[in-house]
Amino acid sequence: MQPEEVLELIGSAPERYDTVRAALRYRGDGPTKKGIRERIVPRAFQVSPREAYKPIRHLEPEGSFGWRCRAWHADQYHWRMEAEMPGGGVEITASKGRRRLPIGGPPGSGLVLNRRVGAGSREDDPRWFMLATDHYWTFYPLLTDEICGISYELRPLDLRVEGTVMWAGREAVRLRGVPGEDWDWGWDPDPLSWGADEYEAVVDAERGVLLRLAAGGEDFDALEVEEIHFDEQFPEDTFASREPLPWP
Repeated sequence: MQPEEVLELIGSAPERYDTVRAALRYRGDGPTKKGIRERIVPRAFQVSPREAYKPIRHLEPEGSFGWRCRAWHADQYHWRMEAEMPGGGVEITASKGRRRLPIGGPPGSGLVLNRRVGAGSREDDPRWFMLATDHYWTFYPLLTDEICGISYELRPLDLRVEGTVMWAGREAVRLRGVPGEDWDWGWDPDPLSWGADEYEAVVDAERGVLLRLAAGGEDFDALEVEEIHFDEQFPEDTFASREPLPWP
């Protein structure tokens, strides 16, 4: 399989399943991410010398951090996320259908519920936890054609296919890429980080979803699928339940 074929597979992933249920894990290294951002942001955004002296706001802590999340997706208006809280408990965010009247949101938007179970106040959350509850971040490896899809972000790298592997019980293709001599990110390519010497994507060989996406040979920034299931018939209350769901 050639790199271009893998990129096409990634871009077509949402066409290759009707529903998906997945358990995901993110882990990052705060000091490494901070150092890269402070080195690259002024240059990437052509910040003036005067502005460059202002401190850059960071989400990351002074050490390693991460979270786990479970996700269900049927369509644009039926999805669910359950993110584990740093201090225990779960934050649930779900869309149970399409809004038809402009009450609490524009017509056509999702009927979204948000609730915490067994967890404290949002005022006590670390700043980085906002990423764990973000729909775009959670579904990025599964809905690979959203906004600037990852196949587009990976394309400028010098890519090579390293063969097949088994990941989360799925046959997958491992793709690695390194920045070329004159290459640089135009903006922060969430959920990857700028500045790595190497990038890795593990791609489901049948469905095209990303089972692993990592920046850096030592994984200072990695989003991984730990378990995944396709084309299931979800229980009726999957997207409306206000309590954590059992994991079959």
